[in-house]
Amino acid sequence: GASPADMAKGDTAFRGAESLAAHGQVSEAMVRLATAASLWTEAERQERSRAAGDAAREPPVKQRLPPPPPAAAHPPADPRAQIESVIGDYARALESLDLAQVRRVYPGLTAEQQRGWKQFFESVRRLKASLTVTAVNVASGTAEATVSGVYDYENATTGRAERRPVTFRAILVEEPGGWRLSVIR
Repeated sequence: GASPADMAKGDTAFRGAESLAAHGQVSEAMVRLATAASLWTEAERQERSRAAGDAAREPPVKQRLPPPPPAAAHPPADPRAQIESVIGDYARALESLDLAQVRRVYPGLTAEQQRGWKQFFESVRRLKASLTVTAVNVASGTAEATVSGVYDYENATTGRAERRPVTFRAILVEEPGGWRLSVIR
């Protein structure tokens, strides 16, 4: 029930995603698609809130309401636990210092990201990746998770312990077997 004006921001982001995908920029298109889904969800939420406020101001109608529908046998599962599990798999892959393991849990690894991880892995020993999902926004089979944490490791050159705080956005897509890490920004 949202108006076309309310949906316009999401529509614009969606058209941008289509354009990026048409130009082979799939990772960027996924991020833009997730943004569009978030904007559409927000427009729907605002419309429902507005409609609920209008209904509260209307005088009550004296009629018998139908009984509420029966509760679903299996309410939809909260995907946060599954998403946290995927991020945990990613952290363990990083700790392995093995690019093949990282690519297995993050098949969208770009060439630039691969070069960066290769260089980092060659300069460290005993990496511990402590990652926490701090926020999740799910819409239409896509999730955007904000992840914060720290990488603790030994610098291979100096032998000293070092710590690097990290924060990134992860885009995940829902597949029949669960959630898959698609893009990391």
